[in-house]
Amino acid sequence: MSVTESRENRDAIYADHAATAPLRPEALAAMEPYFHGKFGNPSARYRLGLEARRGVELSRRAIAECLGCDSTEIFFTSGGSEGNAWAVWTAAHAGGTVLTTPIEHHSVLRNCRGMARWGLKTDLLPVDNLGRVDPEAAERRLSQTAPALASVQWANNEVGTVQDMAAVAAACRAHGVPLHSDGVQALGHVPVDLKNIDYFTASAHKFGGPKGAGFLFARRAARLAPLIRGGGQESGLRGGTENAAAIAGMAAALKAALAEIGEAGARARRMAAEFRSVLARACPDVRFNGPEDGLPGLVSVTVPGRRAEELVYRLDLAGVCASAGAACDSNGDPAPSHVLTAMGLPAGEAVCTLRLSFGAANREGDGAEAARRLLAILAGR
Repeated sequence: MSVTESRENRDAIYADHAATAPLRPEALAAMEPYFHGKFGNPSARYRLGLEARRGVELSRRAIAECLGCDSTEIFFTSGGSEGNAWAVWTAAHAGGTVLTTPIEHHSVLRNCRGMARWGLKTDLLPVDNLGRVDPEAAERRLSQTAPALASVQWANNEVGTVQDMAAVAAACRAHGVPLHSDGVQALGHVPVDLKNIDYFTASAHKFGGPKGAGFLFARRAARLAPLIRGGGQESGLRGGTENAAAIAGMAAALKAALAEIGEAGARARRMAAEFRSVLARACPDVRFNGPEDGLPGLVSVTVPGRRAEELVYRLDLAGVCASAGAACDSNGDPAPSHVLTAMGLPAGEAVCTLRLSFGAANREGDGAEAARRLLAILAGR
């Protein structure tokens, strides 16, 4: 069968769980009552509103229980980008410097740059060729710069590197520096311990909840500047009517994801290993980026001489959903990934990098089959 045949004519393989995961049935079941009988505004003072408010607060408690924190430390947001922006905004109010890394999500790096007009400075910690921060180097920099905030992504969304957050957090605590971690890719996929973490960002759709819902954990002792001034929701720090349905779905999805984190992670790792093995055996000049023991199921692979945008298009025709490891700028021109170039990959190789991420939507054998379809494309079939 030619790879140019429509994906509707063959079994599709969804290999982009790092972009979004399918909605869990537990999440949908938790959301449905708030579309109909419990549709009231959670701020309303009559029974219909109070039912919605009760749902929001029960969900807040359920999320806090999953994380081992207090429910007053959970603040609902529209997702990871908002939560990251909120943490940086708080640092901008405090003034000084944010110590972060060059491989953070754009919602951290671009907000740091954007808030320079308010006097916020940005200091970048280098990473090695696997995207790892050296905790000892972080400690030295903390003692030199005394930043207002340190922000280190728990798990990278492009190459899957999982940082030694316990060591980074201990260094920050020793120097009295508040620590924020973008946990969007980590939560529900790798163990998360919030000890010595002051701010933690999460997004529901990465672990099987609905899109447009997330939360920011802010330790009670941590400062949190108001993000949206409005009707006084979220303890007066983030105005706007709460999305009770999405919040309920997020809480249910998180509980379900954590209950099967070990089994699901092992399954995703098997598929990623299959993909690597089949591809490398037939095409030894490919390069895999990031550590194999990073995020379960995530593979970043550079295919020399083949533009990622073209491969993503042809994989789609072959029934495989994958992403390019290189972003596009606002004009649509291909630009090398800031993550890959920070790890030392030349720009010409960074734009030839694919990201595949296996998970809940996959069947056993999808990793090997995705590799075979990519090999057929590379062979011109």
